[in-house]
Amino acid sequence: MKGYTLIEVLVSILLMAIILLGGTALFYQNLKSSGLSDVDLKLNTNMRGILTGIEKDIRFSQIKNVGLGIRQDCMTAGATGYAGSTLTVVDMNGLQNIYSLDTNRIASTAAATNVKVYLSPADIKITRLNFTWYCQGNVSDKMNIEIDASSVVLGSGLNVTRSVSNEVNLLNSGIN
Repeated sequence: MKGYTLIEVLVSILLMAIILLGGTALFYQNLKSSGLSDVDLKLNTNMRGILTGIEKDIRFSQIKNVGLGIRQDCMTAGATGYAGSTLTVVDMNGLQNIYSLDTNRIASTAAATNVKVYLSPADIKITRLNFTWYCQGNVSDKMNIEIDASSVVLGSGLNVTRSVSNEVNLLNSGIN
C-alpha cells in the first residue's frame, strides 16, 4: 500500500497555512479599506449637508455678530474679514439664531427659547468651526464658513479627518 510520508504531509500543511494566512491578511486589508471609505463618504456627506443647511439659513438673514465682533468691527477689518467661532444671525421674522461649537458638535441655538439643536451627529467630532465675515463698502457682505471634522473607523482605530468650507453671499447684509 502506498501512502504519504511525514515530510509530504508537513510540506502540504505548511503550504496550506501560508496560503490561508495570505488570504486572511488580504481579506482583513480589504475589510479595513472598505471601512475607511465608508467613514470617509459618511464624513463628507454629513459635512456638506451641515454646510448647506447653515448656508441656507444665513443667506437671507442679517448678521448680528461673529464672535464678539459687530458690523463696525467687520467694516474696520476690511478685506481681511472679521473671524470668530460663533455666529449670530437674525432671520426675516426677527428671530435670532446662534451657531457655535459645543462639545465637539455644531449647535444651533434659538436665542428666544434657548433651545439647542445639534447639526452634527455624535459620532463625528467637529474640531474647528470658523466664520469669517467680509464687509466692504458698496458690495454685499460675504461669510466664509470653515468646518474641520474627524471620525474613527470602527474596529481599526484609524482617524479620518476632513475640512470643508464655503463662501456665502449674504443677500440681507451690506449693499446688494
